[in-house]
Amino acid sequence: MALDEPKDDDSVVENSGIKFVMDNQTTDIVRQSGGLTIDYIDESYRRGYMLKLGSTSDDCSSSGCNGCG
Repeated sequence: MALDEPKDDDSVVENSGIKFVMDNQTTDIVRQSGGLTIDYIDESYRRGYMLKLGSTSDDCSSSGCNGCG
């Protein structure tokens, strides 16, 4: 995950006012997996962004995460 400007062959997805730029191979993987959830973890032993492929309906109810896909 990095900050970048879209290239001509990239896919741009917008969710909740945030634009996500992905190359076409990553876009295909995300679609085939059923979506992508991006969550921020802030715990005593780990801190940062967690990306999870696939359905997350059972994971987001308590953590308040926002997903893309």
